[in-house]
Amino acid sequence: MSRFKWRDLLQLNSKDEAYKSPLSVLCHIDVNSFYAQVEQVRCGYTKDDPVVCVQWQSLIAVSYAAKKYGITRMDTIQDAMKKCDKLIPIHTAVFKKGEDFWQYHDGYGSWNPDQSKQLPVEQYKVSLDPYRRESRKIFKIFTQYFDLAEKASVDEVFLDLGRLCLRKLMFDETFETPGLKELRETFAHGQYHLDEYLPVLPDELQIIEFVGDVFNPQNKPVTDWDDVLFALGSHITQEVRDEIRTNLGYTTSCGIARTKNICKLASDFKKPDAQTIIRNQCVEHFLDCGEFEITSFWTLGGNLGHELMYILKLPPKGTIKYIREQWGSIQELQEFLEKQPRAQDIAKKDALAEKLHGFARGFYLMPLSSQIMVKSMTSNKNMRRNACSSLNDCISWLEVFAGELSSRIAELEQEYDKTLIPHTVSVTTKNHRREPHSKSGPFTQRGNKITSQDIHRHAVKLMNELDAKYVELGDYYPLQNINMTLSNFELVSTRKTVVDMFGKAQADTPTPQSTLSKDDHTPDELQCPNCKTRFVTEKEYQEHMDYEFAKKLSQKLNNEPKNLSIGERRLMEKPAERQTVKRVKTNKGRSRNILNYFSK
Repeated sequence: MSRFKWRDLLQLNSKDEAYKSPLSVLCHIDVNSFYAQVEQVRCGYTKDDPVVCVQWQSLIAVSYAAKKYGITRMDTIQDAMKKCDKLIPIHTAVFKKGEDFWQYHDGYGSWNPDQSKQLPVEQYKVSLDPYRRESRKIFKIFTQYFDLAEKASVDEVFLDLGRLCLRKLMFDETFETPGLKELRETFAHGQYHLDEYLPVLPDELQIIEFVGDVFNPQNKPVTDWDDVLFALGSHITQEVRDEIRTNLGYTTSCGIARTKNICKLASDFKKPDAQTIIRNQCVEHFLDCGEFEITSFWTLGGNLGHELMYILKLPPKGTIKYIREQWGSIQELQEFLEKQPRAQDIAKKDALAEKLHGFARGFYLMPLSSQIMVKSMTSNKNMRRNACSSLNDCISWLEVFAGELSSRIAELEQEYDKTLIPHTVSVTTKNHRREPHSKSGPFTQRGNKITSQDIHRHAVKLMNELDAKYVELGDYYPLQNINMTLSNFELVSTRKTVVDMFGKAQADTPTPQSTLSKDDHTPDELQCPNCKTRFVTEKEYQEHMDYEFAKKLSQKLNNEPKNLSIGERRLMEKPAERQTVKRVKTNKGRSRNILNYFSK
Protein backbone atom coordinates (compact mmCIF):
# COMPACT_ATOMS: atom_id res chain seq x y z
CA MET A 1 0.00 0.00 0.00
CA SER A 2 1.14 3.54 -0.73
CA ARG A 3 2.24 5.93 2.02
CA PHE A 4 0.01 8.61 0.46
CA LYS A 5 -3.73 9.18 0.41
CA TRP A 6 -6.08 10.32 -2.30
CA ARG A 7 -6.36 13.58 -0.39
CA ASP A 8 -2.59 14.16 -0.77
CA LEU A 9 -2.76 13.55 -4.51
CA LEU A 10 -5.78 15.75 -5.19
CA GLN A 11 -4.37 18.53 -3.04
CA LEU A 12 -1.96 19.16 -5.92
CA ASN A 13 -4.88 20.66 -7.83
CA SER A 14 -5.02 23.65 -5.45
CA LYS A 15 -2.61 26.51 -6.16
CA ASP A 16 -2.88 27.67 -2.56
CA GLU A 17 -2.51 24.27 -0.89
CA ALA A 18 -0.33 22.17 -3.21
CA TYR A 19 2.95 23.06 -1.49
CA LYS A 20 1.61 21.53 1.75
CA SER A 21 0.98 18.13 0.17
CA PRO A 22 3.53 15.37 0.85
CA LEU A 23 3.28 14.76 -2.91
CA SER A 24 4.23 18.35 -3.75
CA VAL A 25 6.46 18.83 -6.81
CA LEU A 26 8.32 22.15 -6.96
CA CYS A 27 11.34 23.30 -8.89
CA HIS A 28 13.87 26.13 -8.93
CA ILE A 29 15.37 27.22 -12.26
CA ASP A 30 18.11 29.78 -12.74
CA VAL A 31 19.97 30.99 -15.80
CA ASN A 32 23.67 30.13 -15.83
CA SER A 33 25.91 33.24 -15.54
CA PHE A 34 22.93 35.26 -16.73
CA TYR A 35 24.52 38.63 -17.53
CA ALA A 36 27.41 36.95 -19.36
CA GLN A 37 25.00 34.80 -21.37
CA VAL A 38 22.95 37.85 -22.35
CA GLU A 39 26.06 39.53 -23.76
CA GLN A 40 27.27 36.29 -25.34
CA VAL A 41 23.98 35.87 -27.22
CA ARG A 42 23.68 39.56 -28.10
CA CYS A 43 27.17 39.70 -29.59
CA GLY A 44 26.98 36.33 -31.35
CA TYR A 45 29.55 34.40 -29.32
CA THR A 46 29.27 30.71 -28.45
CA LYS A 47 29.26 28.99 -25.07
CA ASP A 48 32.92 28.08 -25.66
CA ASP A 49 34.01 31.72 -25.90
CA PRO A 50 35.42 33.14 -22.61
CA VAL A 51 33.01 36.05 -22.15
CA VAL A 52 32.91 38.23 -19.04
CA CYS A 53 30.46 41.03 -18.27
CA VAL A 54 32.20 44.14 -16.95
CA GLN A 55 31.06 47.09 -14.85
CA TRP A 56 33.88 49.65 -14.74
CA GLN A 57 36.81 47.62 -13.30
CA SER A 58 34.72 44.79 -11.84
CA LEU A 59 33.38 41.54 -13.27
CA ILE A 60 29.66 41.11 -12.58
CA ALA A 61 29.31 37.82 -14.49
CA VAL A 62 31.80 35.21 -15.68
CA SER A 63 30.87 32.65 -18.34
CA TYR A 64 31.68 29.00 -17.68
CA ALA A 65 34.16 29.08 -20.54
CA ALA A 66 36.03 31.90 -18.75
CA LYS A 67 35.81 30.10 -15.39
CA LYS A 68 37.96 27.32 -16.85
CA TYR A 69 40.86 29.79 -16.75
CA GLY A 70 40.42 30.34 -13.02
CA ILE A 71 38.63 33.65 -13.47
CA THR A 72 36.12 34.61 -10.77
CA ARG A 73 33.96 37.61 -9.99
CA MET A 74 36.53 38.63 -7.38
CA ASP A 75 39.01 39.46 -10.17
CA THR A 76 39.32 42.90 -11.73
CA ILE A 77 39.15 43.01 -15.50
CA GLN A 78 42.91 43.64 -15.64
CA ASP A 79 43.64 40.55 -13.50
CA ALA A 80 41.25 38.44 -15.57
CA MET A 81 42.96 39.42 -18.82
CA LYS A 82 46.27 38.25 -17.37
CA LYS A 83 44.74 34.81 -16.73
CA CYS A 84 43.31 34.48 -20.25
CA ASP A 85 44.73 36.26 -23.27
CA LYS A 86 41.64 35.25 -25.29
CA LEU A 87 39.23 36.83 -22.81
CA ILE A 88 36.26 38.68 -24.31
CA PRO A 89 35.27 41.57 -22.01
CA ILE A 90 31.91 43.23 -22.70
CA HIS A 91 30.85 46.27 -20.71
CA THR A 92 27.27 46.71 -19.58
CA ALA A 93 25.05 49.22 -21.32
CA VAL A 94 25.38 52.72 -19.87
CA PHE A 95 23.55 56.01 -19.56
CA LYS A 96 25.60 59.10 -20.39
CA LYS A 97 25.33 62.09 -18.09
CA GLY A 98 22.53 64.37 -19.33
CA GLU A 99 20.82 61.66 -21.44
CA ASP A 100 17.66 59.73 -20.54
CA PHE A 101 18.45 56.65 -22.66
CA TRP A 102 21.03 53.88 -22.37
CA GLN A 103 23.18 52.35 -25.08
CA TYR A 104 26.03 49.89 -25.58
CA HIS A 105 29.56 51.00 -26.43
CA ASP A 106 31.07 47.67 -27.49
CA GLY A 107 34.85 47.63 -27.30
CA TYR A 108 34.84 50.46 -24.79
CA GLY A 109 35.98 49.95 -21.21
CA SER A 110 38.73 50.46 -18.67
CA TRP A 111 40.85 47.76 -20.35
CA ASN A 112 41.03 49.70 -23.63
CA PRO A 113 44.42 51.44 -24.03
CA ASP A 114 42.69 54.25 -25.94
CA GLN A 115 41.73 56.73 -23.21
CA SER A 116 38.83 58.07 -25.29
CA LYS A 117 37.22 54.60 -25.15
CA GLN A 118 37.39 53.97 -21.42
CA LEU A 119 33.88 55.02 -20.30
CA PRO A 120 34.89 57.27 -17.37
CA VAL A 121 32.72 56.58 -14.35
CA GLU A 122 32.34 60.33 -13.78
CA GLN A 123 30.36 60.62 -17.03
CA TYR A 124 28.39 57.37 -17.21
CA LYS A 125 25.95 55.27 -15.19
CA VAL A 126 25.44 51.52 -15.61
CA SER A 127 22.11 50.33 -17.03
CA LEU A 128 20.75 46.88 -16.19
CA ASP A 129 17.71 47.35 -18.42
CA PRO A 130 18.90 44.84 -21.08
CA TYR A 131 19.03 42.07 -18.47
CA ARG A 132 15.60 42.90 -17.09
CA ARG A 133 14.25 42.82 -20.64
CA GLU A 134 15.67 39.33 -21.26
CA SER A 135 14.41 38.25 -17.85
CA ARG A 136 10.88 39.20 -18.87
CA LYS A 137 11.16 37.05 -22.01
CA ILE A 138 12.24 34.06 -19.95
CA PHE A 139 9.57 34.61 -17.31
CA LYS A 140 6.91 34.83 -20.02
CA ILE A 141 7.79 31.29 -21.11
CA PHE A 142 7.43 30.09 -17.52
CA THR A 143 4.00 31.67 -17.15
CA GLN A 144 2.86 30.08 -20.42
CA TYR A 145 3.52 26.66 -18.90
CA PHE A 146 2.82 27.10 -15.20
CA ASP A 147 -0.08 28.67 -13.33
CA LEU A 148 2.12 29.53 -10.32
CA ALA A 149 5.57 31.04 -10.85
CA GLU A 150 7.49 33.03 -8.25
CA LYS A 151 10.18 35.30 -9.63
CA ALA A 152 12.97 35.09 -7.05
CA SER A 153 15.34 37.47 -8.87
CA VAL A 154 16.16 38.67 -12.36
CA ASP A 155 17.56 35.24 -13.32
CA GLU A 156 15.77 32.68 -11.12
CA VAL A 157 12.26 31.39 -10.52
CA PHE A 158 10.36 28.92 -8.35
CA LEU A 159 7.65 26.89 -10.08
CA ASP A 160 4.80 24.71 -8.82
CA LEU A 161 4.47 21.64 -11.05
CA GLY A 162 1.54 20.20 -9.11
CA ARG A 163 -1.31 20.77 -11.54
CA LEU A 164 0.69 19.73 -14.59
CA CYS A 165 1.98 16.55 -12.94
CA LEU A 166 -1.51 15.61 -11.73
CA ARG A 167 -3.01 16.08 -15.19
CA LYS A 168 -0.18 14.15 -16.82
CA LEU A 169 -0.70 11.31 -14.34
CA MET A 170 -4.46 11.16 -14.85
CA PHE A 171 -5.09 12.17 -18.45
CA ASP A 172 -1.94 12.04 -20.62
CA GLU A 173 -2.61 9.46 -23.34
CA THR A 174 1.10 9.25 -24.22
CA PHE A 175 1.80 8.07 -20.69
CA GLU A 176 -0.33 5.02 -20.02
CA THR A 177 0.26 1.60 -18.45
CA PRO A 178 -2.10 -1.19 -17.28
CA GLY A 179 -1.58 -0.28 -13.63
CA LEU A 180 -2.06 3.41 -14.30
CA LYS A 181 -5.25 2.70 -16.24
CA GLU A 182 -6.79 1.21 -13.09
CA LEU A 183 -5.89 4.33 -11.07
CA ARG A 184 -7.39 6.57 -13.74
CA GLU A 185 -10.64 4.63 -13.88
CA THR A 186 -10.98 4.77 -10.10
CA PHE A 187 -10.43 8.52 -10.22
CA ALA A 188 -12.72 9.13 -13.19
CA HIS A 189 -15.64 7.34 -11.56
CA GLY A 190 -15.03 8.80 -8.11
CA GLN A 191 -14.79 5.36 -6.53
CA TYR A 192 -12.50 6.26 -3.65
CA HIS A 193 -12.45 7.81 -0.18
CA LEU A 194 -10.33 10.92 0.28
CA ASP A 195 -8.68 9.34 3.31
CA GLU A 196 -8.07 6.02 1.59
CA TYR A 197 -4.48 5.22 0.72
CA LEU A 198 -3.51 5.19 -2.93
CA PRO A 199 -3.02 1.78 -4.52
CA VAL A 200 0.36 0.07 -4.55
CA LEU A 201 2.64 1.39 -7.27
CA PRO A 202 2.37 -0.86 -10.36
CA ASP A 203 5.51 -2.82 -11.25
CA GLU A 204 5.92 -1.12 -14.61
CA LEU A 205 6.09 2.32 -12.96
CA GLN A 206 8.95 1.23 -10.70
CA ILE A 207 11.26 1.63 -13.70
CA ILE A 208 9.89 5.01 -14.78
CA GLU A 209 12.41 7.20 -16.57
CA PHE A 210 13.66 10.46 -15.05
CA VAL A 211 15.18 13.27 -17.12
CA GLY A 212 18.28 14.64 -15.43
CA ASP A 213 20.52 13.56 -12.57
CA VAL A 214 18.68 11.76 -9.79
CA PHE A 215 20.57 12.10 -6.50
CA ASN A 216 20.50 8.52 -5.24
CA PRO A 217 23.87 7.43 -3.82
CA GLN A 218 22.34 4.38 -2.12
CA ASN A 219 20.43 3.25 -5.24
CA LYS A 220 17.07 3.29 -3.52
CA PRO A 221 14.34 1.87 -5.79
CA VAL A 222 11.24 3.71 -6.95
CA THR A 223 8.52 2.55 -4.58
CA ASP A 224 5.74 5.12 -4.40
CA TRP A 225 3.75 7.76 -6.23
CA ASP A 226 5.93 10.70 -5.14
CA ASP A 227 8.76 9.26 -7.26
CA VAL A 228 6.42 8.94 -10.25
CA LEU A 229 5.33 12.57 -9.92
CA PHE A 230 8.97 13.72 -9.70
CA ALA A 231 9.73 11.75 -12.87
CA LEU A 232 6.80 13.37 -14.68
CA GLY A 233 7.92 16.76 -13.40
CA SER A 234 11.43 16.20 -14.74
CA HIS A 235 10.03 15.71 -18.26
CA ILE A 236 8.02 18.94 -17.95
CA THR A 237 10.92 21.07 -16.72
CA GLN A 238 13.24 19.67 -19.38
CA GLU A 239 10.72 20.68 -22.04
CA VAL A 240 10.55 24.22 -20.65
CA ARG A 241 14.34 24.51 -20.39
CA ASP A 242 14.70 23.26 -23.96
CA GLU A 243 12.29 25.94 -25.14
CA ILE A 244 14.29 28.65 -23.38
CA ARG A 245 17.48 27.39 -25.00
CA THR A 246 15.91 27.05 -28.46
CA ASN A 247 14.03 30.34 -28.54
CA LEU A 248 16.32 32.60 -26.50
CA GLY A 249 19.68 30.81 -26.50
CA TYR A 250 20.10 30.56 -22.72
CA THR A 251 21.10 27.49 -20.73
CA THR A 252 19.60 26.94 -17.29
CA SER A 253 20.03 24.75 -14.24
CA CYS A 254 17.09 23.16 -12.46
CA GLY A 255 16.43 21.55 -9.10
CA ILE A 256 13.30 19.45 -8.45
CA ALA A 257 12.17 18.56 -4.94
CA ARG A 258 9.25 18.73 -2.54
CA THR A 259 10.23 22.06 -0.89
CA LYS A 260 11.56 25.40 -2.10
CA ASN A 261 14.79 25.34 -0.10
CA ILE A 262 15.80 21.87 -1.32
CA CYS A 263 14.94 22.90 -4.90
CA LYS A 264 17.29 25.87 -4.65
CA LEU A 265 20.15 23.79 -3.28
CA ALA A 266 19.55 21.19 -6.01
CA SER A 267 19.61 23.68 -8.88
CA ASP A 268 23.04 24.85 -7.72
CA PHE A 269 24.33 21.31 -7.19
CA LYS A 270 25.35 20.66 -10.79
CA LYS A 271 26.07 23.46 -13.26
CA PRO A 272 25.90 24.53 -15.99
CA ASP A 273 22.96 23.25 -18.01
CA ALA A 274 21.93 20.50 -15.59
CA GLN A 275 18.83 19.18 -13.88
CA THR A 276 18.96 17.54 -10.45
CA ILE A 277 16.08 15.62 -8.84
CA ILE A 278 16.04 15.09 -5.07
CA ARG A 279 13.59 12.30 -4.23
CA ASN A 280 11.92 12.48 -0.82
CA GLN A 281 13.66 9.38 0.49
CA CYS A 282 17.05 10.85 -0.45
CA VAL A 283 16.69 14.34 1.06
CA GLU A 284 18.73 13.75 4.23
CA HIS A 285 21.50 12.04 2.25
CA PHE A 286 21.55 15.07 -0.03
CA LEU A 287 21.84 17.49 2.89
CA ASP A 288 24.65 15.38 4.40
CA CYS A 289 26.66 14.97 1.18
CA GLY A 290 29.28 17.48 2.35
CA GLU A 291 28.32 20.32 0.01
CA PHE A 292 26.01 22.21 2.36
CA GLU A 293 25.92 23.79 5.82
CA ILE A 294 23.06 25.42 7.69
CA THR A 295 24.26 28.77 6.29
CA SER A 296 23.69 27.43 2.76
CA PHE A 297 19.96 27.79 3.17
CA TRP A 298 18.07 30.68 1.71
CA THR A 299 17.56 33.39 4.42
CA LEU A 300 20.13 31.84 6.79
CA GLY A 301 23.27 33.27 5.24
CA GLY A 302 25.14 36.43 6.20
CA ASN A 303 25.25 37.77 9.74
CA LEU A 304 22.28 35.72 10.97
CA GLY A 305 23.93 32.50 9.85
CA HIS A 306 27.23 33.31 11.54
CA GLU A 307 25.39 34.35 14.72
CA LEU A 308 23.48 31.05 14.73
CA MET A 309 26.73 29.12 14.34
CA TYR A 310 27.92 30.71 17.59
CA ILE A 311 24.63 30.52 19.52
CA LEU A 312 24.00 26.86 18.66
CA LYS A 313 27.68 25.99 19.21
CA LEU A 314 27.78 24.28 15.82
CA PRO A 315 30.88 22.50 14.51
CA PRO A 316 32.69 23.96 11.46
CA LYS A 317 31.41 21.14 9.24
CA GLY A 318 28.34 18.92 9.29
CA THR A 319 26.11 21.57 10.85
CA ILE A 320 22.88 20.30 9.29
CA LYS A 321 23.29 16.75 10.56
CA TYR A 322 24.39 18.09 13.96
CA ILE A 323 21.16 20.10 14.37
CA ARG A 324 19.07 17.13 13.27
CA GLU A 325 20.70 14.80 15.79
CA GLN A 326 21.08 17.28 18.66
CA TRP A 327 17.49 18.55 18.75
CA GLY A 328 14.82 15.98 18.02
CA SER A 329 11.88 18.39 18.24
CA ILE A 330 11.03 22.02 17.63
CA GLN A 331 10.29 22.49 21.32
CA GLU A 332 13.75 21.27 22.35
CA LEU A 333 15.39 23.68 19.93
CA GLN A 334 13.23 26.59 21.06
CA GLU A 335 13.98 25.92 24.73
CA PHE A 336 17.70 25.88 23.95
CA LEU A 337 17.46 29.23 22.13
CA GLU A 338 15.55 30.78 25.02
CA LYS A 339 18.42 29.97 27.40
CA GLN A 340 21.14 31.54 25.24
CA PRO A 341 22.01 35.17 26.21
CA ARG A 342 23.09 36.11 22.68
CA ALA A 343 19.80 34.84 21.30
CA GLN A 344 17.78 37.41 23.24
CA ASP A 345 18.05 39.89 20.36
CA ILE A 346 16.60 37.39 17.89
CA ALA A 347 12.89 38.00 17.38
CA LYS A 348 10.35 35.19 17.02
CA LYS A 349 12.53 32.40 18.36
CA ASP A 350 9.64 29.98 17.98
CA ALA A 351 9.52 30.63 14.23
CA LEU A 352 13.32 30.37 14.00
CA ALA A 353 13.28 27.05 15.85
CA GLU A 354 10.63 25.72 13.48
CA LYS A 355 12.64 26.86 10.47
CA LEU A 356 15.93 25.36 11.69
CA HIS A 357 14.22 22.08 12.61
CA GLY A 358 12.55 21.89 9.19
CA PHE A 359 15.63 22.95 7.21
CA ALA A 360 17.79 20.29 8.86
CA ARG A 361 15.31 17.61 7.78
CA GLY A 362 14.45 19.07 4.38
CA PHE A 363 10.72 19.50 4.91
CA TYR A 364 10.32 23.17 5.89
CA LEU A 365 7.34 24.31 3.82
CA MET A 366 7.13 27.73 2.18
CA PRO A 367 4.41 28.83 -0.25
CA LEU A 368 5.10 30.28 -3.67
CA SER A 369 4.11 33.89 -4.22
CA SER A 370 3.15 34.66 -7.81
CA GLN A 371 3.60 38.43 -7.66
CA ILE A 372 5.18 40.84 -5.19
CA MET A 373 4.00 44.42 -5.37
CA VAL A 374 6.80 46.95 -5.77
CA LYS A 375 6.92 49.39 -2.85
CA SER A 376 9.56 51.79 -4.11
CA MET A 377 12.01 52.23 -6.95
CA THR A 378 15.38 54.00 -6.75
CA SER A 379 18.01 55.15 -9.22
CA ASN A 380 21.34 55.84 -7.54
CA LYS A 381 24.80 57.10 -8.44
CA ASN A 382 27.93 57.24 -6.28
CA MET A 383 30.05 60.14 -7.45
CA ARG A 384 33.80 60.29 -7.81
CA ARG A 385 35.87 63.43 -7.60
CA ASN A 386 33.98 66.37 -9.18
CA ALA A 387 31.38 64.38 -11.13
CA CYS A 388 28.60 66.32 -9.39
CA SER A 389 29.88 69.72 -8.28
CA SER A 390 27.02 72.07 -9.20
CA LEU A 391 23.27 72.33 -9.58
CA ASN A 392 23.63 71.85 -13.34
CA ASP A 393 25.50 68.59 -12.75
CA CYS A 394 22.67 67.42 -10.48
CA ILE A 395 20.06 68.25 -13.10
CA SER A 396 22.03 66.30 -15.72
CA TRP A 397 22.22 63.22 -13.48
CA LEU A 398 18.55 63.50 -12.60
CA GLU A 399 17.80 63.24 -16.30
CA VAL A 400 19.62 59.91 -16.33
CA PHE A 401 17.67 58.73 -13.27
CA ALA A 402 14.38 59.81 -14.83
CA GLY A 403 15.11 57.81 -17.97
CA GLU A 404 16.01 54.71 -15.97
CA LEU A 405 12.96 54.89 -13.69
CA SER A 406 10.50 55.52 -16.51
CA SER A 407 11.91 52.48 -18.32
CA ARG A 408 11.58 50.30 -15.22
CA ILE A 409 7.99 51.42 -14.70
CA ALA A 410 7.18 50.46 -18.28
CA GLU A 411 8.78 47.03 -17.70
CA LEU A 412 6.75 46.38 -14.58
CA GLU A 413 3.55 47.47 -16.28
CA GLN A 414 4.15 44.81 -18.92
CA GLU A 415 4.92 42.22 -16.25
CA TYR A 416 1.87 43.06 -14.09
CA ASP A 417 -0.42 43.92 -17.01
CA LYS A 418 -1.43 46.95 -14.98
CA THR A 419 -0.74 50.67 -14.93
CA LEU A 420 1.79 51.64 -12.26
CA ILE A 421 1.30 55.07 -10.68
CA PRO A 422 3.77 56.49 -8.11
CA HIS A 423 2.39 59.11 -5.74
CA THR A 424 5.65 60.31 -4.15
CA VAL A 425 9.02 61.37 -5.56
CA SER A 426 12.14 61.94 -3.45
CA VAL A 427 15.65 63.24 -4.12
CA THR A 428 18.48 62.52 -1.67
CA THR A 429 22.03 63.83 -1.75
CA LYS A 430 25.16 63.26 0.34
CA ASN A 431 27.92 65.84 0.60
CA HIS A 432 31.62 65.05 0.95
CA ARG A 433 31.11 64.44 4.68
CA ARG A 434 28.44 61.82 3.81
CA GLU A 435 25.73 63.96 5.39
CA PRO A 436 22.36 63.12 3.80
CA HIS A 437 19.86 65.77 2.71
CA SER A 438 16.49 64.77 1.31
CA LYS A 439 13.40 66.37 -0.18
CA SER A 440 10.11 64.69 -1.10
CA GLY A 441 6.93 65.78 -2.82
CA PRO A 442 3.77 64.51 -4.50
CA PHE A 443 4.01 63.10 -8.01
CA THR A 444 1.47 63.99 -10.68
CA GLN A 445 1.58 63.02 -14.33
CA ARG A 446 0.32 65.00 -17.29
CA GLY A 447 -0.66 62.23 -19.69
CA ASN A 448 -1.81 58.62 -19.74
CA LYS A 449 1.74 57.30 -19.48
CA ILE A 450 4.52 58.31 -17.13
CA THR A 451 7.40 59.77 -19.12
CA SER A 452 10.98 60.56 -18.17
CA GLN A 453 10.09 64.24 -18.64
CA ASP A 454 7.36 63.93 -15.96
CA ILE A 455 9.79 62.40 -13.50
CA HIS A 456 12.60 64.81 -14.35
CA ARG A 457 10.33 67.83 -13.89
CA HIS A 458 9.42 66.79 -10.35
CA ALA A 459 13.00 65.89 -9.44
CA VAL A 460 14.44 69.19 -10.69
CA LYS A 461 11.96 71.11 -8.53
CA LEU A 462 13.07 69.19 -5.44
CA MET A 463 16.74 69.56 -6.33
CA ASN A 464 16.34 73.31 -6.72
CA GLU A 465 14.88 73.44 -3.21
CA LEU A 466 17.78 71.40 -1.79
CA ASP A 467 20.32 73.58 -3.56
CA ALA A 468 18.69 76.80 -2.34
CA LYS A 469 18.62 75.54 1.24
CA TYR A 470 22.08 74.01 1.63
CA VAL A 471 24.47 75.56 -0.88
CA GLU A 472 24.71 78.82 1.08
CA LEU A 473 25.82 76.87 4.17
CA GLY A 474 28.94 75.80 2.32
CA ASP A 475 30.56 72.38 1.87
CA TYR A 476 27.57 71.07 -0.07
CA TYR A 477 29.36 70.41 -3.36
CA PRO A 478 30.85 68.24 -4.70
CA LEU A 479 28.32 65.55 -3.87
CA GLN A 480 29.40 61.99 -3.10
CA ASN A 481 26.00 60.51 -3.88
CA ILE A 482 22.70 61.49 -5.44
CA ASN A 483 19.62 59.33 -5.89
CA MET A 484 15.97 59.58 -6.81
CA THR A 485 13.16 57.40 -5.45
CA LEU A 486 9.58 56.86 -6.60
CA SER A 487 7.28 55.35 -3.97
CA ASN A 488 3.70 54.85 -2.79
CA PHE A 489 2.80 53.00 -5.97
CA GLU A 490 -0.75 52.25 -6.99
CA LEU A 491 -1.58 49.42 -9.37
CA VAL A 492 -4.46 50.29 -11.67
CA SER A 493 -6.02 47.64 -13.88
CA THR A 494 -5.48 48.31 -17.56
CA ARG A 495 -9.07 47.15 -18.05
CA LYS A 496 -10.58 49.79 -15.77
CA THR A 497 -13.17 52.05 -17.31
CA VAL A 498 -13.13 55.81 -17.15
CA VAL A 499 -15.87 55.62 -14.50
CA ASP A 500 -13.73 53.20 -12.46
CA MET A 501 -10.72 55.50 -12.56
CA PHE A 502 -12.28 58.95 -12.28
CA GLY A 503 -15.89 58.58 -11.25
CA LYS A 504 -15.64 56.44 -8.16
CA ALA A 505 -16.77 59.17 -5.80
CA GLN A 506 -19.87 59.92 -7.82
CA ALA A 507 -20.63 56.25 -8.39
CA ASP A 508 -20.33 55.48 -4.68
CA THR A 509 -22.71 58.27 -3.69
CA PRO A 510 -26.26 56.93 -3.27
CA THR A 511 -29.00 58.79 -5.07
CA PRO A 512 -32.10 59.91 -3.16
CA GLN A 513 -34.26 57.58 -5.22
CA SER A 514 -32.14 54.54 -4.39
CA THR A 515 -32.70 52.90 -1.03
CA LEU A 516 -31.58 49.39 -2.00
CA SER A 517 -27.83 48.65 -1.78
CA LYS A 518 -26.17 46.36 -4.30
CA ASP A 519 -26.20 43.44 -1.85
CA ASP A 520 -29.87 43.92 -0.86
CA HIS A 521 -31.29 41.61 -3.51
CA THR A 522 -34.19 39.29 -3.02
CA PRO A 523 -33.41 35.56 -2.90
CA ASP A 524 -34.91 35.05 -6.36
CA GLU A 525 -32.50 37.61 -7.85
CA LEU A 526 -29.49 35.67 -6.50
CA GLN A 527 -30.54 32.30 -7.87
CA CYS A 528 -28.84 30.69 -10.84
CA PRO A 529 -31.47 29.99 -13.53
CA ASN A 530 -29.52 26.93 -14.70
CA CYS A 531 -28.67 24.99 -11.54
CA LYS A 532 -31.10 26.80 -9.17
CA THR A 533 -28.31 27.45 -6.64
CA ARG A 534 -28.98 30.42 -4.35
CA PHE A 535 -26.23 32.80 -3.24
CA VAL A 536 -25.79 35.01 -0.21
CA THR A 537 -23.91 37.90 -1.83
CA GLU A 538 -23.92 39.44 -5.27
CA LYS A 539 -20.18 38.79 -5.61
CA GLU A 540 -20.70 35.03 -5.25
CA TYR A 541 -23.64 35.17 -7.62
CA GLN A 542 -21.70 37.12 -10.27
CA GLU A 543 -18.70 34.78 -10.04
CA HIS A 544 -21.01 31.81 -10.49
CA MET A 545 -22.71 33.37 -13.53
CA ASP A 546 -19.30 34.16 -15.06
CA TYR A 547 -18.41 30.52 -14.59
CA GLU A 548 -21.69 29.36 -16.17
CA PHE A 549 -21.00 31.55 -19.18
CA ALA A 550 -17.44 30.23 -19.53
CA LYS A 551 -18.70 26.65 -19.24
CA LYS A 552 -21.29 27.18 -21.97
CA LEU A 553 -18.68 28.76 -24.22
CA SER A 554 -16.30 25.85 -23.62
CA GLN A 555 -19.05 23.35 -24.43
CA LYS A 556 -19.81 25.09 -27.70
CA LEU A 557 -16.15 25.14 -28.67
CA ASN A 558 -15.53 21.50 -27.77
CA ASN A 559 -18.88 20.16 -29.01
CA GLU A 560 -18.83 17.28 -26.50
CA PRO A 561 -19.89 18.68 -23.15
CA LYS A 562 -20.96 15.37 -21.67
CA ASN A 563 -17.81 13.38 -22.41
CA LEU A 564 -15.90 14.64 -19.36
CA SER A 565 -15.34 12.18 -16.54
CA ILE A 566 -16.21 12.96 -12.93
CA GLY A 567 -12.49 13.40 -12.24
CA GLU A 568 -12.02 15.84 -15.12
CA ARG A 569 -15.00 17.89 -14.03
CA ARG A 570 -13.63 18.11 -10.52
CA LEU A 571 -10.28 19.35 -11.77
CA MET A 572 -11.85 22.06 -13.90
CA GLU A 573 -14.26 23.22 -11.16
CA LYS A 574 -13.77 26.86 -10.21
CA PRO A 575 -12.96 27.35 -6.48
CA ALA A 576 -15.61 30.07 -6.08
CA GLU A 577 -18.19 27.69 -7.53
CA ARG A 578 -17.28 25.01 -5.03
CA GLN A 579 -17.49 27.46 -2.15
CA THR A 580 -21.04 28.50 -2.86
CA VAL A 581 -22.69 25.20 -3.67
CA LYS A 582 -24.33 23.75 -0.57
CA ARG A 583 -24.61 19.96 -0.57
CA VAL A 584 -26.11 17.55 1.92
CA LYS A 585 -23.34 15.57 3.63
CA THR A 586 -23.75 11.82 3.19
CA ASN A 587 -21.27 9.00 3.75
CA LYS A 588 -18.69 11.22 5.42
CA GLY A 589 -15.28 10.80 3.85
CA ARG A 590 -16.56 9.73 0.44
CA SER A 591 -14.79 11.20 -2.56
CA ARG A 592 -17.75 13.35 -3.59
CA ASN A 593 -16.94 15.62 -0.64
CA ILE A 594 -13.72 16.65 -2.35
CA LEU A 595 -15.61 19.76 -3.45
CA ASN A 596 -16.00 20.83 0.15
CA TYR A 597 -12.43 19.84 0.97
CA PHE A 598 -10.88 22.04 -1.69
CA SER A 599 -13.02 25.02 -0.72
CA LYS A 600 -11.53 25.16 2.78
